[in-house]
Amino acid sequence: MTSFLLVSILFFILWLVFFLFSNETRKEQLIMSIVGLILSPGILVVAAYDFRNIISDQTTSHVGIEDFLFVFSFFGIAAVIYQILVGRHAHKLRGSRYEMEHIGHWIGHLALILGIWAFVTLMLIHVFALSSVQSLIVGGLFIGIYIIADRHDLTMNALLSGIFMAGLIFIIEQLFFVRLFPLDASTFWQFNALSSFVIGGIPMEELMWAAVAGFTIGPLYEWLRRYELK
Repeated sequence: MTSFLLVSILFFILWLVFFLFSNETRKEQLIMSIVGLILSPGILVVAAYDFRNIISDQTTSHVGIEDFLFVFSFFGIAAVIYQILVGRHAHKLRGSRYEMEHIGHWIGHLALILGIWAFVTLMLIHVFALSSVQSLIVGGLFIGIYIIADRHDLTMNALLSGIFMAGLIFIIEQLFFVRLFPLDASTFWQFNALSSFVIGGIPMEELMWAAVAGFTIGPLYEWLRRYELK
């Protein structure tokens, strides 16, 4: 939906602001954005199942560039928003034997944790008949809770990242999508498959998904790389 492109562009502009003005988090932001871009086809297919009307009605169904841009920007912002807004800095965890040079080891752990998220999501959809967004939320919570259970020092990172991302989604989508394109917004989400809780024209599931994604993505890089935030 081309009207949603404005939301994606605004997210990307914020992504650029973070990237250009925060040297310390630049690497983390770029890596997590690339991870989001790689995962975006799967995420968008799941979301199109019964959450968002993002598949075209044309003969050749496709998702738009705005959807990929949104996921790319969202992942990068969620990964660093806590450090930037709260002013925390990442340091190597004391006593850790993990070597930064072992990039294959890090990528393997990242693929494993994201694979578990995908597996839990698909299992909840096909075995327990949950909606796609409910399954994404539960799968994300499962991973996020595991991370902070293992690393209690990342709890505030997870919680505030979730709050910040939900607030950001609400502000941008409310002001620059729901208000500017009310007709498009009314058909963007599959309201018949969602709960009746709507805030400012945005379904509660949209805000919950953003909060859980921020909750999980926020501390993910530090957890995998054995960093602490001070």
